[in-house]
Amino acid sequence: MKILVHKDDAEGAGIHDGDTVFVGWKELELYARAVSTHTEIERGELGLFEDLWDVYNIPTDEIIGIRLIDRPESIEYIKKKVLGKKLTEKELKLIMKEMGNRKMKEVYVAFFLATFFNPGFDEDEVLWLTKGMAESGDIMSFRNVKGNGDMVVDKHSIGGVAGKGVTPTLVPVIAACDLVIPNTSTRAITSPAGTSDILEVMMPVSLGIDEVMEVVKKTGACLIWGGGLALAPADDVLIHVERGIHLESYQKVLVSIVAKKIAMGISHIVIDIPYGKGTKVESPEDVELLEREFLKLFEKVGIKCIVHKRIAIGPDGKGIGPNLETIEVLRILEQDDKKSKVLEDLSMEMAGKLLEMSGKAEEGKGVELARSKLESGEALKKFWEIAKAQGAQKVVKSGDIELGKLTYDVKADFEGKIKLINNKRIVKIARALGTPIVKEAGIQMHKMPGENIKHGDLLMTLYARSDERLEAGKRMLDLEDLVDLAV
Repeated sequence: MKILVHKDDAEGAGIHDGDTVFVGWKELELYARAVSTHTEIERGELGLFEDLWDVYNIPTDEIIGIRLIDRPESIEYIKKKVLGKKLTEKELKLIMKEMGNRKMKEVYVAFFLATFFNPGFDEDEVLWLTKGMAESGDIMSFRNVKGNGDMVVDKHSIGGVAGKGVTPTLVPVIAACDLVIPNTSTRAITSPAGTSDILEVMMPVSLGIDEVMEVVKKTGACLIWGGGLALAPADDVLIHVERGIHLESYQKVLVSIVAKKIAMGISHIVIDIPYGKGTKVESPEDVELLEREFLKLFEKVGIKCIVHKRIAIGPDGKGIGPNLETIEVLRILEQDDKKSKVLEDLSMEMAGKLLEMSGKAEEGKGVELARSKLESGEALKKFWEIAKAQGAQKVVKSGDIELGKLTYDVKADFEGKIKLINNKRIVKIARALGTPIVKEAGIQMHKMPGENIKHGDLLMTLYARSDERLEAGKRMLDLEDLVDLAV
């Protein structure tokens, strides 16, 4: 979070550009980074950036106090970890607390983030770090919402695959089965679109805690951006730094996901781990490691977990980019003939596991129950019930979603059976086209793994909103790196 300070006021208070300052307004106390200016505000005024304004809704002309803070105590512990020493529970919790309340400069956060890669953390540290991250902000409870007792379920993917249609498809199916599923998601870090980027095409996703509680009480579910809440805020600070370098360690993935689920009061969860060439996790050995560590850590914090491992040989669905992925989700919920069968089957498989582990379906019967909610139209009805509770103004159909006006058809200069489509190359192309900021941009796949393709066949279509972006996407095309053919 940042706050604008007049340069003369800053110099008088000994505040330099980029310093962390304490901000006080009524009962609100937080930390922000100072940005000095001569022109944007007058002396004696402070300017609030959107990230601070949106979360706290501080009115204009209010009196706000700021002061330069002392160097955070946790810096010494970060130095200790950089030097390869083990940290205590107290030290890790303080790091998470000071990071979560924005008391720490980005450079210190970056140093701490680097320690996930080297020297890394042992099992005790991972547990303490997870608890500290969860406790760095608010803890929510959905117990006894809609008569659910202590059971609160969720699904979460570690990411690394283009296409984020599974969660928006799965959540209304589960909620239609009378389970409570308050789902939080992120914006894109290393993908063409995060789940939140897709959802906000159809509904508001940045809700406050009280609003979230009302939505869940009313519908049994929510589909929100986790960054809009003060849940494990230390993780949001780390994500902000990660987004700049497009890099995330396995231990950070583990800690981040489990901490957020503790903060959301989840009792049962399915963790999706896609792996293979071009994904976040490429080797089967790393998958086994992650599965083992997830099961172990979730058990330590009292959450029941099932891991869904799968080989990802291409994107999850044919649409890549916020609007294109929105179309994919709506086509499945609408049971449109153009729906992605692969994406639907994947969503129902994970929904089935969640229904079985919660006791809503007998073993082996979960997919059948989940699919019945799609085919009956109950899932579609529940989706728009959730969306309207979150503030959606109208029901949008898959055919209503606009795409970029500028297009480019990519035709195959090879033939054979497609074995794999490289997710990393898909991400590079989609990002160059402008995703996730430009929601109309993206890629429509016409051929997927397992399908035969001939020389000259249409492989995919690129969508963009400007000539510059379209050309940038075309420059990222490398069919040899993009497609592997079966031998």
